[in-house]
Amino acid sequence: MFRGDRRFLAGEGTEFIKCHGLGNDFVVVDGRDAGFTPPPEFIRWICDRRIGIGGDQLLVLEPGRAPGATFRLRIYNVDGTEAPACFNATRCVAWLVMEESGQEHVLVETVGGLIAARREGPRRVSLKIGRPQWDWRAIPLACPLEEAGASLENGPLRDPVAVNVGNPHLVYFVPERDALDVVALADPIQKGPGLPEQANIGVAEIAGEATIRLVVYERPGILTLACGSGACAATLAARRRGLISADAVTVEMPGGTLRVEVGEGDELTLTGDVAVSFSGRIPSSDTRPR
Repeated sequence: MFRGDRRFLAGEGTEFIKCHGLGNDFVVVDGRDAGFTPPPEFIRWICDRRIGIGGDQLLVLEPGRAPGATFRLRIYNVDGTEAPACFNATRCVAWLVMEESGQEHVLVETVGGLIAARREGPRRVSLKIGRPQWDWRAIPLACPLEEAGASLENGPLRDPVAVNVGNPHLVYFVPERDALDVVALADPIQKGPGLPEQANIGVAEIAGEATIRLVVYERPGILTLACGSGACAATLAARRRGLISADAVTVEMPGGTLRVEVGEGDELTLTGDVAVSFSGRIPSSDTRPR
């Protein structure tokens, strides 16, 4: 197989690692030495699950710019746009760098700010998340939440909590998460006039005194198996509504569970598992399938 063209088997192309946090999967490229600035069409191809490698996002490591940063993380969505933060992605790349360096903790620079990561087990990582932003302009919403009305509602998705935890979220509480067609309900809200820059839409069910069942329809329109920032947003929203009072909350998502701990001033610690799927090389442009 491929005997006539060794380019597909030899060392040509860009190296990558495919990893995931509870099924929230990423293609990771190390651009710390040579640099790597992918155009949007390249990102869309990489993330495509039929003709590319497949993933919820493309992650690129760069040298850190902020004082004390171990490295900088760039996060690209499936449509080629850049995201300010993704906590499952941050946990995955933090683990990769800790494995590479032998360190027990790293400081990750993202567009959304600095995030401290620590090893909590063989394949388990915790993140220290900064304080959330509750002001409607930080989401941003088109207007204050109490004035938004129908622009942020659809069927049983009503009366959301809006919070920015590094990226924007609306959290809706429902009696039974799995009884709803989340994509059909969330997509018109996400792309509607109430969210001029869109937002992640979380649909949450309170399942116990310290347990939330959650699914998140993420920007720019994908239903992921897990969402780290969504778990943080849902925990904060539940506490703000008085639905949960526990300082340590288990958030159950289709891909598995994350632990969210709430500290003073709503500072958060997010902990969960990471995994590596496989590694390989991205074909150069002249050998890439069309």
